[in-house]
Amino acid sequence: MFLIIQNAIYRSTARLFLLVFISSAAQAQQFKLNQGIAITQFNYQDNKGQLIQGLKSGSGLAFQLSYHKANLVDSTKYILEQSPMSIYLSQNPKLARLLSMINYDLGIQFNQLNAVGDIQNFAFSYQTDYVGLQGKIGLRIPLPFSSSINLQGIVSLNKIVHGNQLIQNRYVDLSEDAQFSQIKMMAGFGAELEKLFSGKLAGFIAYQQSQTLNSSSAGNSTLHFTPSIFSIGIRFLN
Repeated sequence: MFLIIQNAIYRSTARLFLLVFISSAAQAQQFKLNQGIAITQFNYQDNKGQLIQGLKSGSGLAFQLSYHKANLVDSTKYILEQSPMSIYLSQNPKLARLLSMINYDLGIQFNQLNAVGDIQNFAFSYQTDYVGLQGKIGLRIPLPFSSSINLQGIVSLNKIVHGNQLIQNRYVDLSEDAQFSQIKMMAGFGAELEKLFSGKLAGFIAYQQSQTLNSSSAGNSTLHFTPSIFSIGIRFLN
C-alpha cells in the first residue's frame, strides 16, 4: 500500500513538473541542450545492511534538453518600472544583483545507468535506460573573457524504459524488477563552466552528481544509484 501511495505521489509530481515545463516553454526565450557520459555506481546493501563489494562503475550515454531562465530578476527591466518591487530592488541593489545571478532549468533527460561486477567468480552486468524530468536552480558567477561558472542544485524524477541484467549467460528483464521499476527520485549538485560566443549562443562544459533518495526493498535489501555525468552543451539565448 505504501508503494502505491508513493508512486502516486511521484506521478503527481511528475505531471506538475511537466505542466510547469510546458507552460515555461510557451514563453521560452532560452533553451539548453547537452550530451555526455554517465558513470554510475550501484550501491547495494544486503538484508544484513552490508554493502556488496563486487559491484563496479559502468558508463552510458546522458542527454538533457531544458528550458532555461537566465535570472529571477532582470535588473534592466526593473530600472524602467515604477512598481513597488522595482522601487524595493532599487533601494536594495545587493539583493537585486543576487537575484539577477540566480537561474533555473526545467527539462527532460535520458540516462543510461549501467554497472558491472563479479562475485565469487560469477561475472554480471546491468544495462538500464531511464527517462525523466529534471529541475536545477543555480547561481551564475561572472568570470573574465565573457565566461561564467554556474553552481547548481539538482532534483529529478526518473523511470526505467528498458533494462537487462546479464548473469551466467542469461538475460533478466529489469523493467519488472521492483528495485528498478519504481520511479526514482534523485538529488544532487552540479557546475557548468560557460563561454559566451555571441548574443545568441553560449557553450559550456558541465559536471553533475546525484543519488537516489528512494529505494524499493527486495526483502530487506536496498539498491541506490549514484551517477556522475560529464557533458558538453550549448545554450540558445534570447
